[in-house]
Amino acid sequence: MRILILGPQGSGKGTQANLLAAVYRIPHVATGDILREAAARGSELGRRVEPILDRGDLVPDDLMIDLIRERLEREDGFVLDGFPRTLPQAEALDATLDDIGKPLDAVILLEVSDDVATRRLQARAAEEGRADDSPEAIRNRLRLYHELTEAVVARYRSDSVLVAVDGEGSVEEVADQIEGALIRIGVRSR
Repeated sequence: MRILILGPQGSGKGTQANLLAAVYRIPHVATGDILREAAARGSELGRRVEPILDRGDLVPDDLMIDLIRERLEREDGFVLDGFPRTLPQAEALDATLDDIGKPLDAVILLEVSDDVATRRLQARAAEEGRADDSPEAIRNRLRLYHELTEAVVARYRSDSVLVAVDGEGSVEEVADQIEGALIRIGVRSR
């Protein structure tokens, strides 16, 4: 099973991706986690990425695409979270998945308002103390989502692999909606 999960920051992508990974017994590939780990390790990539993450900006496509390809080549199935965020990234992801013979089975869109996303991110900042959840970074990431990532959503919607889910409910309610949507398109848990 190969699933991509989309939505603005604060929509619950990471939470729902973890649940999907457990249900389908596949890895949760979260680009944000991979990048934050690289920054924490102080690797060359981490040193290049850390100031970008702290500003809430997008990591350059060439770095992200190489990172994603390397990881997805090792996996039979996956839940991908945090990539793609731009149309060129979506095109590169599709080309990469075609090249390695691992097309997406489903794209899940978690729909939430900016107000809900902002409240959730502010709560996460208070709980986890993440520098990339500053008020300025939150505003910037939501702006970038609307300017850039909504085109990715439109691309997958036109391919008929996208299922939209109301992401404003409880974790359990959203998970139930995702399960129902996947069943409707013929994707079932093991």
